[in-house]
Amino acid sequence: MLITSNLLVWILKYSAKKFPDNLFKFNCCRYTLSYISGITIYLTLWPIFASLANIPTRLDNYKLLAAFIAISTVLTTIILFLHDFVIFKENKIQTELDYSRLQLRSTQAENLLLKQQIHPHFLFNSLNTLKALYKKDPNLGEVYLLQLADFLRSAVSLNNSHAATLEQELEICKNYLNMQKIRFNNALEWNLQIENPEMLKGYIPAFSLQPLLENAIKHNIFTKEMPLKILIEQRDSYITVFNVINLRNAGETSTKSGLSNLAERYLLWSGEEIIVKNDGISFSVSIKIMSHENRNY
Repeated sequence: MLITSNLLVWILKYSAKKFPDNLFKFNCCRYTLSYISGITIYLTLWPIFASLANIPTRLDNYKLLAAFIAISTVLTTIILFLHDFVIFKENKIQTELDYSRLQLRSTQAENLLLKQQIHPHFLFNSLNTLKALYKKDPNLGEVYLLQLADFLRSAVSLNNSHAATLEQELEICKNYLNMQKIRFNNALEWNLQIENPEMLKGYIPAFSLQPLLENAIKHNIFTKEMPLKILIEQRDSYITVFNVINLRNAGETSTKSGLSNLAERYLLWSGEEIIVKNDGISFSVSIKIMSHENRNY
């Protein structure tokens, strides 16, 4: 009976894949055939059982026969329920696995889209700045061009990467901030503090720090008299981007889509959450540095 039931389960699974709309009918057939085959097998075994137990095999022993059929029905039901439970668990695990893969692909697509949006916008501003610098100071324009080349070289090398070492990310940040320093001069102040150089070998999501720096410059007002102060600090197992707040438009609310994208990417990759602090005076985002590139894949 167990072999028959297993065979019927396999037929059901195969048929359900081929004809998903008839799942209910196939399920009814499986139960019906399982009960029939189970009772038939137990009735076939009834004479053997009766002879071993010295019970007359006449059909008028209906009470014993009815009890035997009832037992066979209960056993068949238990086996069917166990099979259904296994099928249910298998389908649930497969569904969760498919959902995780879909969510990962969606996040990867959003990540790629974000990168594709950053590069043209950044290049447009950089080329305009380069044009203005060459008119004003060709030597400074050449320095800016070298910084831009280094930045783009690093960006291209990490374009298809999910994660990068902290050292790689900081190189991108330094190139970016050096370019902005040339552009804004004394209106921008930045500092990099590394508590433990060994942490430079750790991993964070690729292109996770530079957008934070860009947002700080984009959303704040700063002048020579009131410079924008940015601090990138590694302390313990975290890397933090910190800046003072002097919002460009007090009434304008940011969609924070870039920050949300970073938070989702980081959560999927590491299982951890970024730490965002805003006390009205300063704004900071902290990311935990991981020891492995494929942290959660």
